[in-house]
Order: sequence, then structure tokens, then C-alpha cells
Amino acid sequence: KVFKDLLAACGQQSHGILTLPKRQTTKKTRIIGNNHQMLRVDAEDITPLNDKESQQFYELIENIIDNEKIDAIIFEDYDKGVLSKKLIYKIVELAKIKGVPTTVDPKKLNFLHYKEVDLFKPNLKELKEGLKIEFNAKDKTALKEAIKKLESVLNNKTTLITLSEDGVYIHEKDQEQHISAHRRNIIDVSGAGDTVIAVATLCLALKQTAKVIAQISNLAGGLVCENVGVVPIDKERLLEETKKLFL
Repeated sequence: KVFKDLLAACGQQSHGILTLPKRQTTKKTRIIGNNHQMLRVDAEDITPLNDKESQQFYELIENIIDNEKIDAIIFEDYDKGVLSKKLIYKIVELAKIKGVPTTVDPKKLNFLHYKEVDLFKPNLKELKEGLKIEFNAKDKTALKEAIKKLESVLNNKTTLITLSEDGVYIHEKDQEQHISAHRRNIIDVSGAGDTVIAVATLCLALKQTAKVIAQISNLAGGLVCENVGVVPIDKERLLEETKKLFL
């Protein structure tokens, strides 16, 4: 209820939220010390949705896609029990029929279930865990081999790997690009990955090239790390920094 009230206060819609009377809303408590997150305590229910609940959620999504102009769909997966292999497949198929691009910020459980999505964005740790392999990220040949293995399973169009202090690496068909991280006063990395997938999805919806997607999303991820806690990207600041890249 608090979250829905906050959305309403910001002029945002909440009709995409499925409320289940017996399911606890995830609550994250962050312990901050000296402008750095020291600890996070989560109170949550991560039990997988049952078939009836999952179908309810799918019908809600289907109704929104059918009746509103949707530019893209982001699977922001946190292994909280909401997304299942079956639900992911149905949403991706629906999106393809409707011509809506799909992007993914994956976690471990569903890592290899996001077949034929448009953009797949794991971080380095998730890539290694998802494929059950180990390699040195600074070895570009090994990184390319890992991406090749991933794409052979998922058949996704674009792969964007976030490499922490080493920036990002993007691969699309015959194109590949390593974008170095920008020098920043890093205070808190919370929300950086979410920012990267959000901005990458925006660029994808605007039909930007793989290189531009990587450049701007990498820039945005670095900017939010200059703030304590999870913060939205400052659009004006992002625009100013983007101009420096391209002008």
C-alpha cells in the first residue's frame, strides 16, 4: 500500500502490480555507515507463484500490452519467485508477436530460460555462475568464448556484460565493443545494474546501435554510483555527460 501510494504521489501508474493477499511485499533495510552501505537485511517471501497466480500475472501483462503503447519489456529478475520458465516463455512469445523488444537483467535460477530475447545483460559473476565456468575477465578471448557459449543456448540478439571497474562489453552479430569505465568518485554501487539495463533498454527502444547502447548505459551506471543509496538517474546530468562523448 505504501509503495502504491508513493507511485500515485509521483504520478505513476500501479495497475501493473499484482497484489496477493497472503504474499509479503519484499522490504529491504539498508544499513549505511560513512556514506557506504555496510549491510542489507531483507524481509520477503520468495515462494514461487502457483499456476493460478502466475496466470493472473500473465493476463495482467497481456492486457497492458494489448491496450497500451509499450516500447519495451524489461525482465528485472531477482529470484523472488515471481518469474518462472513458463511465464518467461509466454511473455517473450507475446512480445515477439506484438513487436515489443525484450531485455533481461538476470539472476541465477532462470539464467538460461531467457531464450530469444533482444538484449541480455548479466554482470561478470552472473555470467560465470549461469554458465558454470570460471575465467579471467581480463582475458578477452575467454570472455568472447563465454559469450559465444551463452548465445548458443539463448539465441539472443545482443549480449551486454557489465564488468564493474572494467566497464562493459557488448556483442551483437559481428559487432563487439569494450567500453572502459569512466573515472568516478564511487560511493555506493547499489542500483548501478538496474540503471544500466534501464538506459540500455531505452536506447534499444530508440533503435540505437550496439556501441551507443553500451556507451550511454555504461555512463549512466557510473553516474548513480556517486550517490548514497538507490537513486534515479539525473536525466539532465546524463544528457550533459553524453554530449561530451559524442560532441
